[in-house]
Amino acid sequence: MKTLILAVDNSPVAKNVTGLAGEQALAQQASVLVLCCVDPTYSSCNEPFEIDAGEDPGDFGAALDEQNTAEMVVRHALAALFRDGVKARGVVIAGDAAATIVSQANKYQASMIIMGRRHLSPFNRLLKGSVSAAVIERANCPVLVDVRA
Repeated sequence: MKTLILAVDNSPVAKNVTGLAGEQALAQQASVLVLCCVDPTYSSCNEPFEIDAGEDPGDFGAALDEQNTAEMVVRHALAALFRDGVKARGVVIAGDAAATIVSQANKYQASMIIMGRRHLSPFNRLLKGSVSAAVIERANCPVLVDVRA
């Protein structure tokens, strides 16, 4: 079965990107790996933290730090995909976002990476860099970037 990588963060575009991933998964008869990267400085675990679909995000406590926020984002994406009938699982991984997304796509031999664009100001783009541009540059598979705000 094909695997799609859905890269999400806590930005407002995550809901749109999750919907797009669900559409693509159903059209391609693919499963989805929902991936959220956290800064290693704030990570409480050194290993990827895997999450299964079908769990109710409301059953888990409020996000108190970056790790919990990443977990919440993944759980919400998994719940939406599960409701749409998409086979999905999630993982929270500490590391550089672009490098981690590409390495996970390679590890799972993903047929596509789906992600959003954060619409950073020119100043923030200079400071933080564009994750989507870096993924496009490094990926060995197609990258679908949802540019809706």
